[in-house]
Amino acid sequence: MATEQLTCVNHPETTTRLACSNCGAPICARCVRPSAVGQRCPECAKPAKGVRARGKPVHYARAVGAGSAFALVGGLVVSMIGFGSLILSGVVGFGVGRVVVWGTRGQTQPPFPAVSVSVAVGGLLVAFLLTYGTPVPGGLQVLSYPLAGWFAHRGLYR
Repeated sequence: MATEQLTCVNHPETTTRLACSNCGAPICARCVRPSAVGQRCPECAKPAKGVRARGKPVHYARAVGAGSAFALVGGLVVSMIGFGSLILSGVVGFGVGRVVVWGTRGQTQPPFPAVSVSVAVGGLLVAFLLTYGTPVPGGLQVLSYPLAGWFAHRGLYR
């Protein structure tokens, strides 16, 4: 009684007796991926699309807390200095992005870019509100919001 020689789906020159526990495809020792429910082929072992670590509550608390403190202090400096406030708002935004990365222990996947941008813009908004009594500053300082937001997003990725 002759047995059929199976060859690996990824390496046709390699004979094997292993098979994927999910799809049943023959796989060799180089392709096998151990899992909790048996051995899997590389295709079945891939995580599902959209599955990512979203961070723990402590990451959100640290990102929002430290980012808000940095944004508020930096925003007050930006609002009190007329000349160069646009450059400083970019520096504050970038700093907020770096602080958010620190608070999340290096996580940069969504929703942390949105957290970074909203904290940077919110910090400037509160600072302008405290300094001028209105969230809409006069002149070119209104451009501080998009600059801080853009640099906060860039600060996540260095």
